[in-house]
Amino acid sequence: KLSNKRSEYTKKNKRELIGHERLSNKIFSSLSMRLLNKGRFKKLQENLIKANMVLLPKIYISIMFFSTLLALVISIFILIFLSFFSLSINFPFIILNNANVTTIFLKFFWILIAIPLGTFAFMYLYPTLEKDSLGRKINEELPFATINMAAISSSLVDPTKIFSIIILTK
Repeated sequence: KLSNKRSEYTKKNKRELIGHERLSNKIFSSLSMRLLNKGRFKKLQENLIKANMVLLPKIYISIMFFSTLLALVISIFILIFLSFFSLSINFPFIILNNANVTTIFLKFFWILIAIPLGTFAFMYLYPTLEKDSLGRKINEELPFATINMAAISSSLVDPTKIFSIIILTK
C-alpha cells in the first residue's frame, strides 16, 4: 500500500518541464550539479523543500543561472539603448542623444551589474519568501483548525476521523 501511495504521489507531483525550464536545465545542469555536490546552496535546497516547491534543486538553480544570464543580455541592450538615445517625459519620448557616448556609457554602466545581480538575488531569496508565507498561512489557520477539532471531538466522533474531516474542510 505504501509503495502504491508513494508512486501515486510522485505521479501527481511530477510535471513536465516547460520551455525555459528545459532550456536552462540543458545549459546549466552540469554546473548546478557540480555546485550541489560541492555542498553549495544547502540553505536554498532546504528552503525549496520547506516552501513545497515542485522543482528539484538542480533544476531551480539552473533556472536561477539562466534567468541571470537573460537579465545580463537584457541589461546589455538597455545599456546600448541608453548610450545612444535619451528618454523624455515630453513628446517625442525617445530622442537621439547628442552627448558623448562614452560618458553616457559610464554613467549607466551600473545597469550591467544591478539587473543581473538583482535577478540572482531575487531568485535565490524567492524560496525563502515562499516558505515564510507558507509558515504564516499555517500559523493563521492553526487556531481555526484547533477550534474545529475541539468541536468535532465534542460530538463524540472517532478520533481517527477528526483529521479526515479537517482535511475535507480545506
